[in-house]
Amino acid sequence: MSDGRAAPAGWYPDPSDAAAQRWWDGTRWTEHVAPAAPVAPAAQAAPVASAAPVAPAAPVAPAAPVAQVPPVVAPVPPVAPAYAVAPVTPAYAPAYTSAPAYVAAPAYAAERPAPYGRAEAARVPAGTPVDTVWIWLVVALPVLAVLPLFFWDMEAYLARSTSATALTNPMVNALGPYADPWYLAAMLGGWIAYGLVVWFAYLDRVALAKLGYQRRFHWAWAFLSSLVYVIGRSIVVRRQAGRGYLPMAAAIALNAVVGVGLFVWIVVVVANFISGSVGISPSY
Repeated sequence: MSDGRAAPAGWYPDPSDAAAQRWWDGTRWTEHVAPAAPVAPAAQAAPVASAAPVAPAAPVAPAAPVAQVPPVVAPVPPVAPAYAVAPVTPAYAPAYTSAPAYVAAPAYAAERPAPYGRAEAARVPAGTPVDTVWIWLVVALPVLAVLPLFFWDMEAYLARSTSATALTNPMVNALGPYADPWYLAAMLGGWIAYGLVVWFAYLDRVALAKLGYQRRFHWAWAFLSSLVYVIGRSIVVRRQAGRGYLPMAAAIALNAVVGVGLFVWIVVVVANFISGSVGISPSY
């Protein structure tokens, strides 16, 4: 291979190892190596009878080596480490993804009733009645009890209490205005109406409970006055039903009308009494 002539590609004895053969690609030696092919022993020639020299045999060209393709080895894909398939999540991680338990409202907060100054959470179904017959009796009774006072002859009472007879007859001063039946009816009617108002307030509270109202103004407030109960009751009903101010408006209007009318009536009676008294000359 070193005489300057390019040999054809093929397998040739390895220059560095006599027991192997190396692939020559036509220009240079490659890295492909294979074991050398075994050489068959030459057959022994038969003994020649004569001593005449034997002509040498013509040289036989060496057989062309069989081209061998080096084996192709497929690359082995790398194996992923076991931990890369399913990474382990720390056990404490889910605990931080949810809100702390104390953020929620305590269980007893929903069961505790709200005070009168706050909005009601529970509401009655739409269309639930807000009025009862008892609340309208509570509104009307105090006004009816005052009406007999307008029929009382207050001017006659003033004249009688300032007359000379009242100074000499103690019974006149003892009876006072109770001698007039209208004044007596007004006083008795007022006490009866007061008791009935408290009773009707209790019946109104019971009726509201049957209608489904969870919050109800207590009937005992009627001991102070009917107007206190009507106002408080209307506010509590309004927060649960969305309406119910009509009894309160009617009670305030009636009390205002009766109060103004009673004040005007008293002023007129006293003015008439004073004007009449001035025109009477004293007798001796």
